[in-house]
Amino acid sequence: MKKRMQTDFEEIKETDTQLPSSRREIEEDMLEQICLIANAGAEITVEELGGRMNMSRREVNFYLKQLKTHGYVVREKDTYTGLQGRRAESGIFLTELGKITGEEFQYRHEILTQFLQFVGVSEEKAKEDACRMEHVISEETVQQICNFVDYGNTFERILKQSDLRSWYRPGRYQFLMGIYQIEKTCPRRFAREFKHFSENICLNVTEDESSFELIKREGEASSQNLWYKDPEQGWIQAEERMGNPRIPSGAFKFLTRCQDPIIEGVALIAFTRKGEKPVDWNSRELDVHIWKSEDKGHE
Repeated sequence: MKKRMQTDFEEIKETDTQLPSSRREIEEDMLEQICLIANAGAEITVEELGGRMNMSRREVNFYLKQLKTHGYVVREKDTYTGLQGRRAESGIFLTELGKITGEEFQYRHEILTQFLQFVGVSEEKAKEDACRMEHVISEETVQQICNFVDYGNTFERILKQSDLRSWYRPGRYQFLMGIYQIEKTCPRRFAREFKHFSENICLNVTEDESSFELIKREGEASSQNLWYKDPEQGWIQAEERMGNPRIPSGAFKFLTRCQDPIIEGVALIAFTRKGEKPVDWNSRELDVHIWKSEDKGHE
């Protein structure tokens, strides 16, 4: 339940559990309520809005004046033909801009409510939180949440700089990998360096880190150094343990789908001779395929 603060024209309102709402948020909430009333075919009145938003008549009139200034509504005695197809001689009426904007707020509210309920938030709390989120969230975020709500079972998710310690308990896990040429994509072709390594790759998870270990084939003694491209630091030479290079999981970009048990990880790597540094145009793509369940692939 919203409580009034002792400020002129109620620039902010607060709830028992949330941060104060800004004047803009309150205006947008009121426009959304006006749209709901109009869509129901009911008369929009100061009394109805006051009841819905727990405001005094003075407060409602203040925010209606702001909405009118922005071109969202017209008041009684205004010379305007409303969307209802008649001249606005009394009451409160939406302009075309107000209707479009208000319905956009409603759409955001509904999508965010569905999303929050989808992840386990109660219906009442989801509606309450969505009411706050809709005012500050970007268009891009709304669109991606829409994609998740509509296509959540198949929608692809890209995870960057992920530490796999949150996915797997400490241990050693074996999966499959491939090293591909960057410039050959249709069809994809293995890079010549792939023959020096096993098709198996090991994920090593400790309390402090997670990394992928490329396993050199028996008898292979390559004179080349392996590098990986870190998202923030650029090219870094891979450390070797027992002759096998290791790449931190944070260097990978992971692609996952809800109903697909396989997660694909992609990292840029390069091979150079001693004293040389890697260049992007001569890099390779390292692909790993790991199981979502930590019970899969454990050695």
